[in-house]
Amino acid sequence: MTQRQKNSWWAIHSVGVCHTHKFYDKWSNHHTFKPHEVLVFNFTGKLSNNDVAEVTRKAYLKCDSENLISQQTTNLARFNLKNMSMNNHYYICTVHKNCKLGHKLSITVSFIR
Repeated sequence: MTQRQKNSWWAIHSVGVCHTHKFYDKWSNHHTFKPHEVLVFNFTGKLSNNDVAEVTRKAYLKCDSENLISQQTTNLARFNLKNMSMNNHYYICTVHKNCKLGHKLSITVSFIR
């Protein structure tokens, strides 16, 4: 679900529960991301022991959790898409083998308003 703030050009993107291993790919393909927007990862219930980590592309492809850019371990984990020098952002779950099971997200931030 994407929530657009009234009278604003930015949005808060709420990333929900992963239903299939391709869920995040399909979800991100249907959203446009802009600088200064926010991603909110909502992991509750069976997913309450999950986390979200921002990683490099290389780490994303390998599901490598050794050198994380940042990590959040609480529900409603928020990531601000503020890094203007990088247009691609990569997120993985570092718990168990969740990343290899599809709990990862790749997005492209568009600089066009």
